[in-house]
Amino acid sequence: MKILRTIIITAGLSILTMAQAFAQKPVPVDPMSKGSWLLNFGFGPGVPVFGNGTGFGPGMKVAFEAGMWELGPGVLTLGGEAGFSFFAHKYGQDWRESWVNMMFGARSAYHYGWQVRGLDTYGGVPLGIGFCGNTYDDQPGHKNAFPVYPYVGFFVGASYFFSPNIGANAEVGYNSTYANIGLVFRLN
Repeated sequence: MKILRTIIITAGLSILTMAQAFAQKPVPVDPMSKGSWLLNFGFGPGVPVFGNGTGFGPGMKVAFEAGMWELGPGVLTLGGEAGFSFFAHKYGQDWRESWVNMMFGARSAYHYGWQVRGLDTYGGVPLGIGFCGNTYDDQPGHKNAFPVYPYVGFFVGASYFFSPNIGANAEVGYNSTYANIGLVFRLN
């Protein structure tokens, strides 16, 4: 019991200390600006890029972007991303199939400057290469295929920063996921 109380008190004091530190630094009006770096992680329903990808498949995405050019009220970014999705389906008693997709690509987005503290909205495209591990099993035996394919998509998203460097992020589109929710980190 004493250990649990000590952990709770320590965690509470740590949270209060962090909140005071964040309160001293204001959340930026436009989190993405020229020279800024953003790193985000998201999880959601995966896109069946190769094969029929029947059923629900989990997916994840990691992306980073650097603010390169001011363009009107916003910033154009360049970066990269990596994604993963998995699908499996059983078609009766003797046929099972699964797909594991891994995508790697360059990424560019336009981040519009709304002049709202902590809000970042954007849209863009990834372009790269994808790898699929397709496994299927029927009566006669077990088979595999490992195709490589071009990785192209689109996305729109929004982030809300609740501290100068940490926020919540959501994206929708046709990417490594149809939609994902996660965290975003401002690295400068």
